[in-house]
Amino acid sequence: SPENDIPMEITTAEPQVSEAVYDCVICGQSGPSSEDRPTGLVVLLQASSVLGQCRDNGEPKKLPITEEEQIYPWDTCAAVHDVRLSLLQRYFKDSSCLLAVSIGWEGGVYVQTCGHTLHIDCHKSYMESLRNDQVLQGFSVDKGEFTCPLCRQFANSVLPCYPGSNVENNLWQRPSNKSIQDLIKEVEELQGRPGAFPVSIS
Repeated sequence: SPENDIPMEITTAEPQVSEAVYDCVICGQSGPSSEDRPTGLVVLLQASSVLGQCRDNGEPKKLPITEEEQIYPWDTCAAVHDVRLSLLQRYFKDSSCLLAVSIGWEGGVYVQTCGHTLHIDCHKSYMESLRNDQVLQGFSVDKGEFTCPLCRQFANSVLPCYPGSNVENNLWQRPSNKSIQDLIKEVEELQGRPGAFPVSIS
């Protein structure tokens, strides 16, 4: 009956956002990555050019069967990137062009991980202990190479884990409906303003 119905409370509480917790394989402490004590993922970084060889279209490539026939890399991702960069350089200053594109497809980074995490300060002490170790190792500590303290997988870097919650913050704005000419004019105005773009000193 309606008189026996208990009114339900409608809550508008925000969903609980959990902070990512990491286990340090050196000190054994668990906790979130923070600015005071950041945590990193044990990784192996290697150079790779395989993405540059990837073709921009899906048509099968015919292999050359005579000396006159050659495979030209004009349709690889690396070649497409080079064309895009030269087009940008035609209309904009080099300083802003290099900020607008990636490093290219010729060289890339292959990242491999065992999945273990450690505190950055613990990693620093671990590397110092490896440097002071008199036992002959199969890797170069001076080049930053080490083995994961837990599983002994070869590694050469620690990728920092972002401090805070594991919910992605939407920092990017949606693209506007402005014309290309308006966008070019805005970029040119920004280029003329001192401090609008970071300057790299080489």
